Amino acid sequence: MKKTFALLEVAVLVASLVALAGCSTMPKASPETFEKAVKTTWERYSAALLVGDIDGWIALWDEGGVQLPPNAPMNVGIPAIRKSMSTMLAAMKFEKFAIAVSGTFVDYEYGFVYGNYTFTLAPRAGGARILGDGKYETIFKRQADGSWKIFRDCFNSNLAP
Repeated sequence: MKKTFALLEVAVLVASLVALAGCSTMPKASPETFEKAVKTTWERYSAALLVGDIDGWIALWDEGGVQLPPNAPMNVGIPAIRKSMSTMLAAMKFEKFAIAVSGTFVDYEYGFVYGNYTFTLAPRAGGARILGDGKYETIFKRQADGSWKIFRDCFNSNLAP
């Protein structure tokens, strides 16, 4: 009797785990829809940087966002990300900024994108323009309304130190 009861417990546990593994609060995301959302986000991202719109730029981030910039500490959360970018925008003006998508992968609640970026910065105090290019990998998180926001962002320069 004990052996039968133990087998029944194991069977119920395994069935429950299998059922939970198949559950998701959201349907699987379409790769085409995700890629379109990413490209739209990158257009808004670039446009906001070009006009120095910190509020428009920060609106693209998930509340739990983390930014991993090169040669600097990570920025955890919206206040830290905002402070870092505000400091940069106070010192520099983006004259050009472009992001190219090389590849994407999406599942249920998270999507991944990688590619390259280029920029031209002008110091607000005057001086030589800075031309740059680099690569990135960004994780997007699907929001309750179905939209996508930047959740994790890691990027680095292709320029030699």
